[in-house]
Amino acid sequence: MALERPDDRGAFSTLAGWLSTPAAVRVAGVWAFAEALLWFIVPDVWIGLVGLFAPRRVPVSVAAIILGAMAGAAVLAVLTTVAPAGVGGLLTGIPGIRPDDLATVRSELESQGLPAFLGGAFQGNPVKLYVHEATLLGFGPPAILFVALNRVVRVGLFGLVMAAIGIIARRLIRRIPRVALATYVGSWTVFYVAYFAMRAG
Repeated sequence: MALERPDDRGAFSTLAGWLSTPAAVRVAGVWAFAEALLWFIVPDVWIGLVGLFAPRRVPVSVAAIILGAMAGAAVLAVLTTVAPAGVGGLLTGIPGIRPDDLATVRSELESQGLPAFLGGAFQGNPVKLYVHEATLLGFGPPAILFVALNRVVRVGLFGLVMAAIGIIARRLIRRIPRVALATYVGSWTVFYVAYFAMRAG
């Protein structure tokens, strides 16, 4: 294949091998923990990479993301209880979050209850906003369980789709891992540039 380089198979093995390590699973958990607090890049980015290059590690990575998100949400709930206005101000200062997003999420929770966490998985509002507003509305610990369901619904589904692609296109990805990696990272970069531009408008 014209795009293949002599060391491409080695590059694939190196990347796939590292993504199969316990350290990569820890990255998934820490990423999800941070994103449930103040980080603004979703853990879908990481789970998709795992799916492409180490598809068999998707289940354990999704589990780590769920646990990390629940831990981060629990910390955010405590902080919201202690300093609601301060946390609200921090959240609305995160890239991609508009000042009126908190009001939108609050309205969804008031009308739908905790199931709003599930719809929010595909609406563009980060789960951290739902945790913050659910805490203010007094939903309590059950909200953390809905954080887990939110991650299963979106991150889990995305991970399965990317794992399927990783398995089906295994031979091609193995031949041109650098192209596959660049295409994947480039796609997310374009998405976030467009997303932040849209949310800023």
